[in-house]
Amino acid sequence: MLPRQLKVLVCIVLTGIIGLSFSGANVSRITVFTVTTDTVKACGSSTTLTTQNVPGYSNPIWNDGTTGTSLTVTSPGDYWWQVTGTSVVTNGDFEAATTNSTTRGFTSSYTYKKATSSCNGCCCGVLSNEGTYTINTDPHNIHTNFTSMGDHTTGTGQMLIVNGAATANVTVWTQNINVQPNTDYVFSVWVTSVNPQNPAQLQFSIDGVPLGATISPSSNDGNWQYFTTTWNSGNRSGSLPIALVNQNIAASGNDFAVDDIVFAPVYRKNIHVIFNPIPVLALTGPNSACGTYDLTQTIINYDSATYNYVFTDSQGHVITDVNAGAITQSGTYTITEQNKVTGCTSAPVTTTITIKPNPQKPGISPSL
Repeated sequence: MLPRQLKVLVCIVLTGIIGLSFSGANVSRITVFTVTTDTVKACGSSTTLTTQNVPGYSNPIWNDGTTGTSLTVTSPGDYWWQVTGTSVVTNGDFEAATTNSTTRGFTSSYTYKKATSSCNGCCCGVLSNEGTYTINTDPHNIHTNFTSMGDHTTGTGQMLIVNGAATANVTVWTQNINVQPNTDYVFSVWVTSVNPQNPAQLQFSIDGVPLGATISPSSNDGNWQYFTTTWNSGNRSGSLPIALVNQNIAASGNDFAVDDIVFAPVYRKNIHVIFNPIPVLALTGPNSACGTYDLTQTIINYDSATYNYVFTDSQGHVITDVNAGAITQSGTYTITEQNKVTGCTSAPVTTTITIKPNPQKPGISPSL
């Protein structure tokens, strides 16, 4: 039973289950059921949500892009966290910088430019022309109008840097990956503008089919932003192409960097947050009475049908409801009220009670 003094009530309602099986570092079998949903009921206007351990999965991330095992929220609504298995993307962080497309791990419909190559007649560097890309540690190294900044992974590593073309549905990055049937996957990427004009518009794609919302980073150069979508393989298995596809048709701008591409089995927990109000207890007083005093009389808008009340004396001793109705000792008393439905409890409020002796008729001694 929850204590009556409980100030925050969290109710978790589990509506799904997952089953997991792993072999070494690779996923050999994942049985995926419906994504689970929790309902969290909290008192007041703030609560902290936490992740749970899912064997074989790691790197928790929340719906707002923050990482870690907890998230403090101040608004009711829907939230989620997810953890991922091992990514099946090769060189998703672009640290294997190479001029060979096979060892680079991906292909592109854009033209690859070596960062050290010459560009005769170019205005600004090797990526002066639209529809070109390279891998480097700093966009400014390969285009003088691009912002100088670090990659997302470490701040000093490699990233994919692109001068996008004004043609939609052109593949910027693609790689063939192996998928398991009946498995939920997360497809995610970190993207930033390297030039504020006409930020990129990219699209996730799997086997040639667009997936998720348009990837639209802000115009703030160097502001790495996280974009993600999920995909269920259904009865699909084997090798499939996954891709990032350009959807921007602006002739100028559309310059961006990409890093830390992940395609991995995923477990996601949806959380619906409900905030219930904390009761506000108000008392009259100080009060006095002859002989005995009923503490419930000091409670403004006393409502025993809606609330449970807890009474304590100045020593912290709990007073039963029966005794609270007829206290005989003067002193300071503390009262709290708890909503019977939500479990939310008010802040404790004190009141001072003075008990006076009952007046005696003249000539009559009080009984011993």
